Amino acid sequence: MYPSLKVLNQSKNGILTFCNQSKLFQLVYNNLCFEFYEWELEAFDKHLTSLDMEYWNRAMPYAPTSRKTPISVGNKCFVILVNKAEVKEIKSLLQTQSPTVELISTKDIDYSFIEN
Repeated sequence: MYPSLKVLNQSKNGILTFCNQSKLFQLVYNNLCFEFYEWELEAFDKHLTSLDMEYWNRAMPYAPTSRKTPISVGNKCFVILVNKAEVKEIKSLLQTQSPTVELISTKDIDYSFIEN
């Protein structure tokens, strides 16, 4: 690992790092990679906070995918579709304060149980 690179937060599907040399934050989530200056990271965080998840679930009830919430990334031709759990995980990655442990319920686990 580079000595100027500092890991700020990490989750199952992503990592948030900061580079002291370039002064850039790098958010890697699944196969997406974002590089932000501090003001851009704050604007992205505000944008995620302002997303109306319920609106998009109602607006696109027959979408062929479970990912219905669009995140615009600056180019009109490129939109990222995410679901509620992914937005929640990305928001938690952007929180660099000490994390609190959140317990999940059984309905939050996406698993098909097959009894033999």
